[in-house]
Amino acid sequence: MNKAVIFDLDGTLLHTLPDIHFYVNEMLSHYGYPLRTEEEVMQFIGCGSRNLIKLSLPEGLSDEQISERHAYYNKIYTDSNSPRTKLFDGIKEVCKTLKQRGFKIAILTNKPQETTDNVYDRYMKDLCFDKVVGQSATVKVKPDPTTANKILSEFDVLPENAYFVGDGETDVMTSINVKTNGIAVLWGYRTKDQLKEAGATVFANTPLDLLSLIK
Repeated sequence: MNKAVIFDLDGTLLHTLPDIHFYVNEMLSHYGYPLRTEEEVMQFIGCGSRNLIKLSLPEGLSDEQISERHAYYNKIYTDSNSPRTKLFDGIKEVCKTLKQRGFKIAILTNKPQETTDNVYDRYMKDLCFDKVVGQSATVKVKPDPTTANKILSEFDVLPENAYFVGDGETDVMTSINVKTNGIAVLWGYRTKDQLKEAGATVFANTPLDLLSLIK
């Protein structure tokens, strides 16, 4: 029986908030807008980088203006090589143990593919994920189930034999939409109450808790 775990990235595997916050404010400063607090930016994360930038910007901008500022943010963030980012403690052991247990492991994130590849190559390449998928013109953002279903199909894994692990409402909803076993993590960027409201029923307090929850 084939088994798989699909992980979110930001707030689940990597603590990326310090870099995201820094480069959101670099973008805002560049265009002369008020800066955002880390708490504000944390709440904007989860539905893709364009949505992050749209929420960070003042109201009243055109789609073209938002797209221009989004492109600027993506460039400076990707080019930075994410110097403030780090792997959450315990994630390396979790991934290596799951591989030893015979699980296929994948990343599905709403982070742009280029930036995803950048942080993966810098911080996670030795963890040997079987698939790493970020947002692009051909990938619908979570909680749309299309890409998660495609990953499981490529792995030849049924949804009931798969787990979806993430820290956000979009991850909870994706798991529900795909009908996988969902695990909401509590070391990321949402509270337990926020995740419960989205439909989460199983929670991990620390990364190592995943090893007892994933069978």
